[in-house]
Amino acid sequence: MMMEKGPSAVPEGILADTVPPQAIRQLFIDLLREGYIIRSLAVGGSMSPCIKKGDLLVVKPMTLEEAGIGEIVAYRKDESHSVLTTHRVVQQRKDGERRYLITKGDRNVYRDFPLVSPVDVLGKVVGIERKGQLISLETPFHRLRGYLIARLSLGLWTLHVLKGRIFASDKFGQNGRDD
Repeated sequence: MMMEKGPSAVPEGILADTVPPQAIRQLFIDLLREGYIIRSLAVGGSMSPCIKKGDLLVVKPMTLEEAGIGEIVAYRKDESHSVLTTHRVVQQRKDGERRYLITKGDRNVYRDFPLVSPVDVLGKVVGIERKGQLISLETPFHRLRGYLIARLSLGLWTLHVLKGRIFASDKFGQNGRDD
């Protein structure tokens, strides 16, 4: 299902060639926090094949409390990154009253660390522009697909971790020492 194109808060053009990446990132953060929908260029391959390098992502403002399993969230990884990270929510955690998200790139073996805190969540990817077409991620099909990918991804990560522990215990014997 295709979404209609709407006005973007950030004009198209050669911003990346004239403005430092940190300034663009801060502009996107400010626009999302003010409630604007932005379009952002996908620069990595960690979400492939869902999001491919060069896709334009339509990011809608959102808080951590609104994030669901399987959704692709845009968040601020840390101050040293000049781009926003967009990864899938695979789990939610609670520490007392504070909630966190566990995210993971679809192509990544390991989940992201550290956990995504409420102040770092900026929005969610609601559409992908690819080859002139806009694909909505808000349809029931794409929501179910995202949920299943998240659950499968978390399960595969868990198996990978357990496999590593099993091989480590076999290498050093049952008691963890080199026998």
